[in-house]
Amino acid sequence: MNIATLKVHGDIDGLADVRDGLPTEPDSIWDKGDVRPDGRIRIDSGFYVGVATDKNPDVLLKKIRTYLGECRARGIHFERVDVDAELRIAITDTETGAPTLDFSLTDLKMLIEMGISLSICS
Repeated sequence: MNIATLKVHGDIDGLADVRDGLPTEPDSIWDKGDVRPDGRIRIDSGFYVGVATDKNPDVLLKKIRTYLGECRARGIHFERVDVDAELRIAITDTETGAPTLDFSLTDLKMLIEMGISLSICS
């Protein structure tokens, strides 16, 4: 299954503002000082929120657009000094063969305007 997840981290007050406006609840939350699975100590607080899952990368991308569009409509932006956001996309399964994601310039512009960095892995 292909999955898109939003990782948001930073200052606890900024995170609370963002989290309150999201269309969905976070899947997991951590606090500054918590121990990560690799044994290291977290240097800030944050959360992960599931954005979309689908076997077809084109459908996944459409769901990502919808989710981020909803965030934008709610006035959520991540270009704050106290918060960082990263859209993490893992493409592991496709219905059409070789995995591809065709982001438009509009998609990339929206990520920039919302202050979201992008990470794609397969």
